[in-house]
Amino acid sequence: MLGFDGAKVTIERSDKQKFVFPLNLLSSVDQTYVRQVAGRLTRPSSPVSPGPGSGASLPIWSPAVRDAWWQRYSTPDAWEEQAPRILKELQTIWGNRQERSAREGRDFFTWFKHWRWLSVFSKSRLCQSSSSLQAAFVSLGRNEPVRDAFLRALHPEDNQPKALELFLSIAVDHPSLIERYTALAAAYAIVFDQPFPRNWPHHQVPGNDVPVVSTKVSTRFAEFVTAAQSRKLEYDPAQLPVSELKFVVDHLLPKSELEWARLNVKLRRSTFDKAFKSIQYDKPRLSGGVFSWPNGPYTLASISERGGICVDQAYFSSMSGKAKGIPTLTFVGQGSGGGHAWFGFLKGPGRWETDCGRYENQNYPVGNAIDPQLWKKITDDELGALARGEKNLTGFRGKSVDYFEWALANPDQPFFRESLQRARTLHPGFVDVWTLEAEWVEDHIKDPRELRNFWDAWVKAFGNTVDLKIDGQKKLADAYDAMGNPRQAEKIRALIVSQNRGKRFDLAIQAASEQLMKLVEAKDWKGAEKQYERFVRDFEKTAGGELFYKLVRPYVETLAGARQGGQARDAIDYLKKRDVLDLGPDSIIGREMKKLEAKLGV
Repeated sequence: MLGFDGAKVTIERSDKQKFVFPLNLLSSVDQTYVRQVAGRLTRPSSPVSPGPGSGASLPIWSPAVRDAWWQRYSTPDAWEEQAPRILKELQTIWGNRQERSAREGRDFFTWFKHWRWLSVFSKSRLCQSSSSLQAAFVSLGRNEPVRDAFLRALHPEDNQPKALELFLSIAVDHPSLIERYTALAAAYAIVFDQPFPRNWPHHQVPGNDVPVVSTKVSTRFAEFVTAAQSRKLEYDPAQLPVSELKFVVDHLLPKSELEWARLNVKLRRSTFDKAFKSIQYDKPRLSGGVFSWPNGPYTLASISERGGICVDQAYFSSMSGKAKGIPTLTFVGQGSGGGHAWFGFLKGPGRWETDCGRYENQNYPVGNAIDPQLWKKITDDELGALARGEKNLTGFRGKSVDYFEWALANPDQPFFRESLQRARTLHPGFVDVWTLEAEWVEDHIKDPRELRNFWDAWVKAFGNTVDLKIDGQKKLADAYDAMGNPRQAEKIRALIVSQNRGKRFDLAIQAASEQLMKLVEAKDWKGAEKQYERFVRDFEKTAGGELFYKLVRPYVETLAGARQGGQARDAIDYLKKRDVLDLGPDSIIGREMKKLEAKLGV
């Protein structure tokens, strides 16, 4: 007779003699067989762990163990009580290298995900919530693919309890849809878990003119699914990951606006870049310096009829794309003539087009957008890195997420950094892992040589992501300073400027400005003047607004504040003599220069 309790296998011979041994001693084929027939086996004992303190470990995870666990622990109080116990057991397993090795690739992280699910619940107010939400929590807790998709979508800075509540509310209201549209439900949960910015969608329109509604999230979800099933969308949301769908659901528009776009914007996704130029540019507004929308209700129909400036063109394109199920972002950047807005969209799965309406002759080095999951800035370069990262999180690389989350759950454990290092070994481009390890390194590592080694590895890992590479180079230079090697430090800082003088001159200018301000802080006025003029010459052919806002204006204002008015005026005169910027009366930078000169009494 064969018996199985979820952790151990019992064989009873015909002479009644019994042999008991751990499941992990069997071959993988035999383990699979035991699990498959577990429902028909005679179980000598309960498949649920007897609990910490008894000397027993967590049983091997199986559907039988899972179901028995939920049957035994069926109340919110029990879930809250069991969560820390499970984590403690997992920490014990991890601390035993032999047991860790036996279970790490088999069921350890399945138990860990179970703990994460319980842990998010414990932080929420769902203990006092309706029985329907609690029932959905149990149901989705048993549905491991749905549960894991939600957990994977979470970011450490999300309002995770609120996200869980939203996710469960969608499951309660639309139980027949949650399994097929799990990623869509998760996208709504991680976007609407925090309030939208006060100036959404942008600061160049009166808030009262924007048509927004506080529609229930589960209603928005259902309406979007209905649109998909009615073939009104350019993408099937069931086929897109959360990392792309969050750029579809991130709006507060009413259903009427979305329906207008679906009916009137005829463009397909292959040609959706044309949406930008479909809105006539309002040149009189630009000439008159009217940068805020002056035409009343800010509807898509009104923009289509009246036209607008670049920010309105970008808004119209982005919102129309979202209405049609196309992930979109609005970008802003500084070019030769000052600020500009354009948009980007998902042209194909994992393939972003980020230059729609981006004037080539204005030389914009970078586009800055907003990632709606945390409402933080994301550049077009970082968006590309995000897409590549999502593509790479397959197969064994996907395991890196488990190690990352395990580290997050154990910030004070001695294996914290080890877990992060294993995560980035599996997936060297995993930005969040590197960022978290960098925070740990800054807090715990004092040896400048160790710091140098870490930041050198960072620079190599992000050689193709300019923003992140430069972050590492700056830290690497600081490490060389701490090692007493200022020559190498300055060599690296000079390299930042020279390497990015072309395409990413915005970052080069930022680095140049930091170097310039160090001279000003040291009151090295002659050195500052010499360096300023050199930087102006270095960037005079490309920089435009980036040069003015990041270097010229802060330098001049700092000089004025330090009572170096003469040198401040000389800096402006030198800029004009070089004829670097468009300072015409109708240009944005020209107006800003007049304001700066007025401060100096020029």
